Amino acid sequence: MEVQSAHTRLYVSDIAACTEFYRDVLRFKPVTVQIEKGYAEFEVGQMRLSLFRQQEMAEILRTSEKPTTTDCQDKFGFVLAVRDIDAIYHELRHAQVVFAEPPTQNAEFSLKVAYFRDPEGNLIGLFESMM
Repeated sequence: MEVQSAHTRLYVSDIAACTEFYRDVLRFKPVTVQIEKGYAEFEVGQMRLSLFRQQEMAEILRTSEKPTTTDCQDKFGFVLAVRDIDAIYHELRHAQVVFAEPPTQNAEFSLKVAYFRDPEGNLIGLFESMM
């Protein structure tokens, strides 16, 4: 099978808040923003990130009767490679982003990492190579 990456899609309940977060706080370049249709897409480096209304996907997959949230550990992480993680950390803190883990050195993998969440609780990781 020959495939190409299309985009990463997050299923969200509040498309407007998440669009604002990814566009205005993280400053990802919008490609398509159709809040009323439950969709937004952003350019993120060499990839695309799309937001899709969670309820619509549940209807498509006929899983609407299942709970939308569960109390569990993270099962998804959106990871971004960055330069100058400390500067980005301070910039995002200034924009009221709350970090689950501030920039921390990971000597085993020669990385500096930091983690925060979007308005839906999706985990976002920032990685900076220390090599």
